[in-house]
Amino acid sequence: MQRRDRFALLVILAILLVLPSFLLGYQVWRQQPTAAGIRIVNIAARVPEQGGFSPDRLTLRAGETVRLRISSPDVVHGLTIPGLGVNVDEIYPGTVVEVDVTPDKPGRYAFACTRWCGVDHWRMRGVIEVTGLTPRPPSLPGKGVGERSPLAGEGAGGMLTSAGGDVPLYQQLGIDIDAMRHAAQVTPATRPSIGVGAELNAALPPELADPARRRTRTPAGAFQTLRADLANAALSDDDVWSLVAWAWLKDVKPAALARGQTLYARDCAACHGPDGKGKGPAGVNLPGMAKMEPVMPKGPSDFTDAGAMLAASDALLQGKLLRGGMGTGMPEFGALYSDEEQWAMIAYLRTFLFGK
Repeated sequence: MQRRDRFALLVILAILLVLPSFLLGYQVWRQQPTAAGIRIVNIAARVPEQGGFSPDRLTLRAGETVRLRISSPDVVHGLTIPGLGVNVDEIYPGTVVEVDVTPDKPGRYAFACTRWCGVDHWRMRGVIEVTGLTPRPPSLPGKGVGERSPLAGEGAGGMLTSAGGDVPLYQQLGIDIDAMRHAAQVTPATRPSIGVGAELNAALPPELADPARRRTRTPAGAFQTLRADLANAALSDDDVWSLVAWAWLKDVKPAALARGQTLYARDCAACHGPDGKGKGPAGVNLPGMAKMEPVMPKGPSDFTDAGAMLAASDALLQGKLLRGGMGTGMPEFGALYSDEEQWAMIAYLRTFLFGK
């Protein structure tokens, strides 16, 4: 029996000593550059309360291929890096997902979790800064050869820029998104219907017929314009509001609304609630606009509040979406959404007031 006991003890010691060494050696081997010279970068995804992404800031070089090895020690996470075309739907606990990326130009690229992982899910973010040397563009004579290009998202005069390099509409218009605004004085008595508005077959003025111009107008202002038009004199107020609803969403394709709904469920419902009433579990303790104006209600915006939403132009909503709310707890989404996704989200927000 003593010989058996000693043998068993030796087996246990071997397991305790050799196995960890093997696992450690395996991990070290996995982190070495491959034969192709690909650098390995490990990212651990934990619930925000335990630190979120670690590391949450990476520095890469333009033209360098890097293999991201993403693991989760707790719950299911996801990962998106929109600027680099990376989308990982599921990272299961105890597994490792590998993704190769080769950024082709300098810039700052945000990444975020795409799976609901807790009430602070929306805080789970990080940034990849891609550096590199670029030749002097002919149109910029004052810039020396080898000087770093501006980071993505930075424009002249400190302006934000979209993924395509354009200055967002709200900045072009000089809208102060932090200014306190009056609620719409006239609101619909019933839910405006897009279908009813379409059936009215009424002519729209140019500023409402053109989607680009309509983004600069408020629905409340559009109602006043249509109500004052003698051609609509026979219409009831409810009909005119339905005409406004149709004007706002007639050019939005179903695929765009579906994309906006998906993004809302992923990024907004936790705070604003699935019904848009601002009662999501993650938004309960947020200060909201009360941080800037004590008379305002606390918590996230209520997208079913007709007085507030009808007094807001699409351009204003774009500013709120891109930059976030200063001190309100609202994060910025400018680095995560393409231009098409921005307007898809804004169109979906309108559906909380405008029905089919």
